Amino acid sequence: MSTSTDWHAAFPTPTATPDLISAEDLAVIIREKQIMKDYIVVDVRRTDFEDASIVGCLNLPAHSFYPTLSTILAVLGEVPEVVFHCNSCKTGSRGQRAAGWYQDALNASGGGAKSRALVLDGGIRRWIEVYGQNESLTKKL
Repeated sequence: MSTSTDWHAAFPTPTATPDLISAEDLAVIIREKQIMKDYIVVDVRRTDFEDASIVGCLNLPAHSFYPTLSTILAVLGEVPEVVFHCNSCKTGSRGQRAAGWYQDALNASGGGAKSRALVLDGGIRRWIEVYGQNESLTKKL
């Protein structure tokens, strides 16, 4: 349940429930596809980094994501797979909210968008468990 002190209380609850993508499937995409042409990873964390990030990710903090959604959609709307993550991507998390808002905006745009939102299953914590030592996939901060 949301309270008035929650950071997201001023914004609508997303209606879309984007699909999950595993760390393993995302790693295949990163290795085989072209960033910004085929995919982009959006890290919605603000200051709570786990000392690492996914190589090539774009940091768009969830706290300021919704107010800038029209600009984000204009920039990312042609990217086929937009993968969102926060720390753990649990139900109701920043990653799931931002992905839901993005997918809602895509859906409201008339269905002509080429893009779709995905959520990294387990977030950056799961990614670090699997790929934290792989310098071609993970950047240490």
